[in-house]
Amino acid sequence: MYIADLEYAAPMPWPAEVDPDHVREATDRLIAHVAGRVDADGALREECQSRVLESALALSLMTRTGVGTAADPSPARDRLLDFLRAHQDTPDKLERVLATLAVARATGRTSAGDTELVAKLTEGVLGDAPGFISARRRMMVCAVLSVLGCPLPPEVLAAVADEVPSDPLHSWAAVQQASVTLILAAAAGVDNKVTAAALETLAATHPATTVWEGYALMHLLVLHGLAGFPGNEETVRAGLETLLRHQRADGGFPFVLEMHNWCTSTAGTALVAAGAPTELLRRMAGMLVDHQGGAPTRSLSRGATLTDGWSMSEIVAQNDVDDTSCALEFLQAIDPIAYGDSVRRGVAGLLAVQGADGGFPTYVAGASSEPCMTAAAICGLAPHPDTLAARQRALTFLTESQLEDGGFEPGWSRSRLHTIFRARLAACTAGPQDHHVARMAERIERTVLETQNEDGGWGMQPGDPSDDISTAYGLITLCYGTDHRPIGRALSWLLAHQNADGGYSGPPDMVGPRPFPYSFPILTDAPVLLAFGHVRSRIWDMASVLQGAN
Repeated sequence: MYIADLEYAAPMPWPAEVDPDHVREATDRLIAHVAGRVDADGALREECQSRVLESALALSLMTRTGVGTAADPSPARDRLLDFLRAHQDTPDKLERVLATLAVARATGRTSAGDTELVAKLTEGVLGDAPGFISARRRMMVCAVLSVLGCPLPPEVLAAVADEVPSDPLHSWAAVQQASVTLILAAAAGVDNKVTAAALETLAATHPATTVWEGYALMHLLVLHGLAGFPGNEETVRAGLETLLRHQRADGGFPFVLEMHNWCTSTAGTALVAAGAPTELLRRMAGMLVDHQGGAPTRSLSRGATLTDGWSMSEIVAQNDVDDTSCALEFLQAIDPIAYGDSVRRGVAGLLAVQGADGGFPTYVAGASSEPCMTAAAICGLAPHPDTLAARQRALTFLTESQLEDGGFEPGWSRSRLHTIFRARLAACTAGPQDHHVARMAERIERTVLETQNEDGGWGMQPGDPSDDISTAYGLITLCYGTDHRPIGRALSWLLAHQNADGGYSGPPDMVGPRPFPYSFPILTDAPVLLAFGHVRSRIWDMASVLQGAN
């Protein structure tokens, strides 16, 4: 999200077809819309919206434990049923199937299932996930479909582990792995040292009294895993009651309970770029400094974790490269001297998890490096001359990770342009003499230009209808290109799609766990505001034209 200072590149000329006053007004309105949601302590607290995946698992758990029967009526179950019934006709095939399976099971109309359907859904999900998590994700999808009443393919039942895993894995993945192991083991009738270790891992999340790490999906998988083994009945019932305290107004359940740090840092970086008031930005920065390091709870990771960075929220212990990189960018943009101690600690935390290949993982040292996280880390480290060698290694990893079509493997977004725009900004940290990075940047610009839709926007994948988030990513990328002509069309698209309240909408792009999308409204507004900020920085004479946005 780095605002590059390209001394060797001339600013872009202003697109003749766009009224600069219209851009200034749109920027002012969006700043006000975002700033108005910042709390007095500087945090941007928004609710994660309900999702079918968690809601289907919650209804299945209620069915499994007998909650909502004539003997045990439950208004919460009735509201949840209404939520899922409303999603039985959704255009999203996976959501439609999950909702239908959960409702059918809850109302006693479940069938034997369809093994071919399970296989197709699993393959469809894996097609949107990075290759290095495919095996883990396959098992999770099969476990979810299993608790919804679908039969498991024989090869999945046969794949239940017979050795306790020891590979480097972050806390969330370790708990997910243990939960999935128990769900599949119960279906296969397996009870061994692996299931005993998995039960011990799940007990460490204290599911009866807390939604561990604020992760509602993982809490549900934990409860389903425990429910398959005798002696956990009271824990499962108590854990369900704990979850019900977080049911949303629409009757559904969210992916996570909160992402205050991530929402604050991403929105804050966009507000900086767009020229928001300094007092607001310092308030937001102070909140992030106060919550550096994450929640002081036991880590369940296998491997060296990122420490002294940032987690996605104050109730979450698991630090990650994405939150840390974005928080660093924000603090350094506000006042690198005043926040110097926090910045130094965050930089050290990032460098400690850099891989031998030069790339960065999301969570723990030794895990697979990812292009998107590597680009984020490069931008977070960019202001520090003593990180030059680490950044050069990271840039080499990034250039070697570029695909033939100019893009990169999926990161934490459904939009192909998410990793692309971050890689382009990372490329801005290299000097003009770095020809490998320059070629990567040229291929990025070419693929973005070639995939721009006729209406001026971009979709999440080439050929998809234009959406707000992808168009913002595309516009940011072109601000650092060589062809100014498509910029006016992209700006016109965004200006035409601003809501009456100054904000933006459209389909969410962020995914968790990959490749399942989740939605926080601010995560649509922030990329668009960031795009306006990059226009403000890179387009000729915009620093003066948009001065009124301050």
